[in-house]
Amino acid sequence: MRNWLLCLCALTVVVSCSGQQQHYNRYDNFNTDSIIQNERILLAYYKCVMDKGPCTKDGKIFKRVLPETLTTACSRCSSKQKLVVRKMLLGIRAKSEPRFLELLDKYDPDRSNRDALYNFLVTGN
Repeated sequence: MRNWLLCLCALTVVVSCSGQQQHYNRYDNFNTDSIIQNERILLAYYKCVMDKGPCTKDGKIFKRVLPETLTTACSRCSSKQKLVVRKMLLGIRAKSEPRFLELLDKYDPDRSNRDALYNFLVTGN
């Protein structure tokens, strides 16, 4: 559970940068591994984005930009952000495939971008 929260936390931070040019450098050295390993924080972010719990400031930002990030397979992300988002999504998927799929279903309900997202996860592009 903690791993889920940390993954979502890191993903939140990275994704939030996609629409905010001035914050790109702020997360260049973000420790994705520590997020993936803390299930408590990961679960809190998961609950936030799934409307099942309260949100932190970063959680609110993540929740706002997550739909675009998932539906465009991180196309507006910088190279560094793509690395972090990819690592986070793969970490979330490894920790709980059902939660990963629930997240995708919420933000890409018609599955219109599922192939592009899975391609991004495999290739990083």
